[in-house]
Amino acid sequence: MARAWFGLMAAAVLLGCHEQPCRVANANLGIIATFPGKPRLARHTDPTPYGDVEWFDLAMSPPGRLDESFSVAVGNLPPGDQGGSTSQQILATFRAWLTSRLGPLACTDLPAARGPGFRYRATLPSGSVAEGIVVYRAGRIHHAQAIVPRAGDPRALAFLDGFEVTTR
Repeated sequence: MARAWFGLMAAAVLLGCHEQPCRVANANLGIIATFPGKPRLARHTDPTPYGDVEWFDLAMSPPGRLDESFSVAVGNLPPGDQGGSTSQQILATFRAWLTSRLGPLACTDLPAARGPGFRYRATLPSGSVAEGIVVYRAGRIHHAQAIVPRAGDPRALAFLDGFEVTTR
């Protein structure tokens, strides 16, 4: 009996059980996003070109998939002008920081109604694709990112197209 149950569970993972989409509207983080499954919230502090930034992350990976992730990170920039004093400088600093972490980025500026910010795509050394949106508003960086096996993944496109920053 245990072998049959284990076999069914292994088959479900290998065949890619799909979770239900989960819409998150978080006024404290100032975001709306629809994840392909239920995300988990985490809080951590990382060194950045702006100084130490406290990040609040909502993230999920489909069960059994180590090569896919969907996340939204919101970080409050520390006081001062380290990393830039204008939105363009702050975004240029973040773009350079992402490039140092992901490799070359293909970027486009966001429309004024969604920004200030940019959308990017990078091919990772593993061959996976990282696609994301970065928005700077009210002293915060809002960063949505999907990492998927190949470009054009419909879940990544839906996740990023539905991402909104509600902070004004």
